[in-house]
Formats: sequence, structure tokens, C-alpha cells
Amino acid sequence: MHTIRKYSSRQIVRAQMVRKEARIRAEQEEKEKQERQKQEESERKKLENEEKKNRLAEMTALTMQIEANSRILENEHKSWWEKTKWARYMRCDGSPDPTVQGEINTYIHLRREDMSRNDIGSVLKDSELDLFLIDELDFNLAEASAAELGAQDVARYKATMEDLQWLIRDKLDAATIKLLQEATDRRDPETLNLQYIVKNDNVCLCLWGNLSKNPRIKTFEFTEKGFSFEIPKVLSLSNCAYRVLFTKYDHFSDKCKSYYPRLKKKEEPVLETVQEDKEEENEGDEGEKKEGEGVDIEEGAEKENEEPDEQELQVKEEEVKEEEKEEEEPDFQEPPTPEPPEWEDFDEDEDVIDLRANHVVGGVFHFNLMHLPPQPKTGNNWIITRLVDPPEIQYIDYVADTAVLIPNKEGHSPTHDHKGRDPETKRDEKPAIGVTMKLANGVMFSEEPQVARWDYPKNHWRTDGFSDYKFDEENRTFHFKTSHFGTLALLQDAHINMPFQSWEIRPHKTNSAVFTIIAAIVEIEIEIKDAMCCLSRPDNKLELESIRNKWVTPKELIKMCRLAGINVFPMVDSPKYVSIQNKHLKIEERVYQQMALTSSAMAYSWSKWNSEIQDREKIIFQGAESLNDEPLPEEDWALYLMTKRRGMKLKMVEFDDTFNDELAEGTQFKSNLYNLLLSIGSEQVKERIKETSYEFVDCVQQLLMATKILTYS
Repeated sequence: MHTIRKYSSRQIVRAQMVRKEARIRAEQEEKEKQERQKQEESERKKLENEEKKNRLAEMTALTMQIEANSRILENEHKSWWEKTKWARYMRCDGSPDPTVQGEINTYIHLRREDMSRNDIGSVLKDSELDLFLIDELDFNLAEASAAELGAQDVARYKATMEDLQWLIRDKLDAATIKLLQEATDRRDPETLNLQYIVKNDNVCLCLWGNLSKNPRIKTFEFTEKGFSFEIPKVLSLSNCAYRVLFTKYDHFSDKCKSYYPRLKKKEEPVLETVQEDKEEENEGDEGEKKEGEGVDIEEGAEKENEEPDEQELQVKEEEVKEEEKEEEEPDFQEPPTPEPPEWEDFDEDEDVIDLRANHVVGGVFHFNLMHLPPQPKTGNNWIITRLVDPPEIQYIDYVADTAVLIPNKEGHSPTHDHKGRDPETKRDEKPAIGVTMKLANGVMFSEEPQVARWDYPKNHWRTDGFSDYKFDEENRTFHFKTSHFGTLALLQDAHINMPFQSWEIRPHKTNSAVFTIIAAIVEIEIEIKDAMCCLSRPDNKLELESIRNKWVTPKELIKMCRLAGINVFPMVDSPKYVSIQNKHLKIEERVYQQMALTSSAMAYSWSKWNSEIQDREKIIFQGAESLNDEPLPEEDWALYLMTKRRGMKLKMVEFDDTFNDELAEGTQFKSNLYNLLLSIGSEQVKERIKETSYEFVDCVQQLLMATKILTYS
């Protein structure tokens, strides 16, 4: 049985007072908490506003400085371009202006009609002007602004370049047939065969004509060029000639589809079905509204009393928001970040070369087999020559017999099986032709090159039909066997030197610096002075002698290095082929700009943390004041972190075990690297930065953006 406990009125009052005191205390604590939070929020907002205010001022001033430099450079380029055009107009050397359609068309027509200059000496001399005109058009396409050149002009220039290329090819063919017609007069007294070589700076023509029909001749070498080839028995007994035509230029690759990057086409959203669905939904909603009108009225009547309270709350909230808005400082407006582009995949068969992944180096060479034309015969004091009209090269269709090719024991290159064959069969065999060649002098091959032939109908390079590769890096020779004659080229992996191992840019003095990249295979050094730059290392490669210490603009340096087989300049679609640090594009570009602005006084270098911190919004590198022209000790280097909104010097160093983004003592973060260095740098550093010329800044920035060292190392 339960007992009921009775409380006195005093106890009840006391309990009520305790509860009331607890409630008041809780309300007081909640109020104090809200006040504290409000105070903290106010302090945070003050700091944010202060940061926004400083950032707006710093970024606006920096942007104005960069834009002012850009305007000066743009005006200087415009003035230089006008002077260049005027100098071209005033040139009185008899050469046509390739940009004037009437002049260049007349020139090409007259060259084609003039048969008196089809001798090899005249053709080589005239081809120099043709190549100069092609380069001039290429220069115009690269330097003229979009406002000056419309789409029609670009198409016309490219068509003219192609016409000039065909003109050179046709004239070299005409000179070749003329030489072959004179083979008897030019034959070697010892071998009784035609052995002829002639060259200029861009073209080398080698001819061998089989006049003796000597079956004991197995090979022949053009010693001066370092090119030798095999002569199968079926050819040693035939009326044939070999032509090897070397050209330093490549007029084929740009006709290939894979030569240019191709963006993926974005699928357009289908709007019609969506609109139909929305219409159906709207119709359904209208029906529901009609059916539920009575209910809505009743509910509205019930909620009438609640609405004023909600409206009051909304008004208060809006007032608070308005107050907050009034308190907020305007922020620096960031330019929109474009979406990363997506590139189409290479969709050809495996024997077709992808020219985005591989580059032709050392030009191209035509390895042709042709009929030897009828030779003059002397009789009764008469010289009788059979007339061939029109005089044109008659190529011999030679394709190696694949039936006699068997794989060797290693399963690599096929070899020929001659055992058990009778002499008659062996004489008629068409084996693959062995070729041994000395590599071009002005090109550095970092690995065994890849040989390819040009497929004329399909306009691409192919690798099928080659075997027995042998690469002698020390003697710079390359051997292969080919089943086809035709237009050939040696190619190299375009990204063989990527990603880079490390990099450094260090000032010599004001407006002078040295830029070093240790790539995957080669270490290069680029000297920079004012608006010019030059390749200074590697200095132990004879094949680079022609471009070393040659002062040029960054654009010219990039072109020269690529042609010489040194490619440390990624292309827009290189991320398809190289594993890189995917950093935010705008942050990366901004860092390059600010490095360039400060590169007369600051040295910068690679940091392992840039790749180890898998955050595309963070870019990390090393930096140090460098006022004397000498290498810096390790203790002088500090780590810098750049984000979209902040630039800071870190407390940690490169060799720490773990990453920590704590600020270095005595420093504050700034909105960018440039202002950070002005705030923490010495007076000498600030003075040098102010004295740095805009030409030097532009030169450094072009090289940094061309190498993209922050993402490719």
C-alpha cells in the first residue's frame, strides 16, 4: 500500500523559487553565450572585412600594374609590327610579297613555267627563296593580331604555303630526272655507276644509278652523308636508281589530323523533353489546385492568426541581414575560372603515329627507287637520246616479300630465310632493304628513334613495314630494314623529358637570371637578360652547338629547342600523356606572374611538398632572397604557400617530415606573393623589384608559363 506524501505550502513555494532561479540562471547563461558568440562573430567579421579591404587594395594595385605592363608591351609589339610591315613593303630585292595574292601567284606560275632553271644548282638556289617565303607566311600567322588577319586571310596564307611546298617538291623532282638523264656523263670511273651528292643548308640530294648491272654490288654508302643501303640481287641486275633526298624541314606532319589538339565535343542538352515534362507537371499542379481550393481556404483561415508572427520574424531577419550587408567590405572580384578542357582520344590503329605524343626530329628524307631513264648513246659521231615526254620520274613499285620473313628466336624483328632456295628463286626475291644512317648533326636523340613512313592517301605517318632496329648512341648511327620505299622520318617521344625532376630560377643581377630545369633525361640551363634568352646548357653536346648561346626571344627559343630534340615545353593536351600535379589554373598563372615580377631579387625552386600535398588549391615552392650572383645554401631557402586568396611564408622547411601550414614567425599572410615579399623583404630586395623592367618580367613569365614547372615537376 502506497503512502501519499503531503508537501507544505512553504516547501512548494521554495521548490518553485528554485526552479525559477534555475530557469533565470539558464537564461542568463544562454544570453551570455549568445553575447559571446555575437562578440566572436563580430571580431571574425572585422578580421574578414579587414582582410577583404587589404586584399581588394593589394590585388587592385597589382592588377593595375600588370595591366599597365601589358599595355606597354602591346603598344611596343604593335609599333614593331608596323615597322616590320613597312620594312617589308620597302624591300627592293625582287622577291614577291607572299601576303599579296597577285604577287605570289604570279611568282609561283612563272617558276613552274620556267624550264631553263631545272638544273640542280638553280633549283637549290631558288628553293632558298621559296623556303624564306614559307617562313615569312608562317611568321605572319604567328605574329599578326586576330584583328589584322581574318579567317579568309589565314586560309589563304596556308594555301599559299602549300603551293610553295609543292613547287619545291616538283622542282626537286625535275632536277632529279635531269641528273638521271645525264647519268652516263656523271658516272664514277671506278664503279661505272652514278654516284652523285649535292647540298645546301636545307637540302641534300644523293643519287645512285645502276649503270654497270654488277650482281656483286651488295651495298652502297654516301660517305659524306653517312647513309648506306642494301642492293638486293633483283635490283643489282635491273635498270634502277636510288634517290635519298634529305630536307631539314617537315612539310608533311601539319597535313595530319593528329598534328592538332582536338577538343571533345560537348553533348548539347535536350530541352524539348524537359519542357514537355514541365508542362505536364504544371497541368497536374493546376488540377490539384482546383480540386483543393476549398481546403486551401479553410487552411488559410486557420493560419491567418499565425502569419503576422512569421512576417514579423522575416522582417527582423531581413533587417539583420541588411545590417550585416552594410557592414561587409567589398571583395576583389576574381575572374571566372574556365573548366579544364577534355581532349579527344587518338582513335587510329596502332601502326599510325599520334603526332601529339611524338614529334618528327631532324626533318624528313625521301628514300626512293626509280627507273633509270634511257641514256644517250654515241654512234658515228652522233649522240642519240630517246626522248621521254613529259620528263618525269618513273618510280618502281617495290614491296618486300613478306613470305620470306620469319620471326627470330627472340620473337622480335623478322629475318630472312634463304636456306633451301634455288638461285633462280633467290634472284627474284624482294627482301626488305637494310638502311644505316648517321643521325642529323643538329638534333639530340635521347633514346632510340622511331622510324615511320608517310602514307600519302591517308596523310599520316605509319610504323608498319620496318624491322631489325639497331641504335648506336655513342656513334650516333641508326640501322633498320624497310619493306617500302617512300618518304620517311625519325620520331621521338614528345614527352620523354616530362615530368621534370626539379627546377630553379636564380637572379644574376637586376633584369638578369638563370633558369635551370633538371628534366627526366637532360639538364638544361637558360640564361635570361632583359627581353632575350639563350640556351647555355647542356654544353657537352656537339649536336646543340648551333643553338647554344644564341640570344633570341622566348618564342624562338622554344621553336629551336623542339627542332633540336629538346622538348621541355608542354602542350595544351600534354596532361593526356604525362602524369602531372593538377593545380588550379588561375593560381598557377598568378604565381608565374608574381615570380616574374620579383625574379630580379628572389630565387625560386622546386619543393617536394607541392606534389605530396594532394590539393589543387595549394601551390608550394621554395624561395630565398638572392642579391649576390652565387648559389644559395640550404638554410637560406624558405617554403611559400600560395592559395587563391592568400600568399604566406611557412614556418616549416623543405626537409621536415610532416606538412604544417603554420606561418613563419614575424610574418603575416598577404593576398599574393608580390605583396608578401614587399612586406617581409629587405630594402635591397624591394629596390631591385622596383627597378625590374617590364621586358625582363615578360621574358621570365613567358618561359615559366611555357614550361609549366609548378605542374610538371
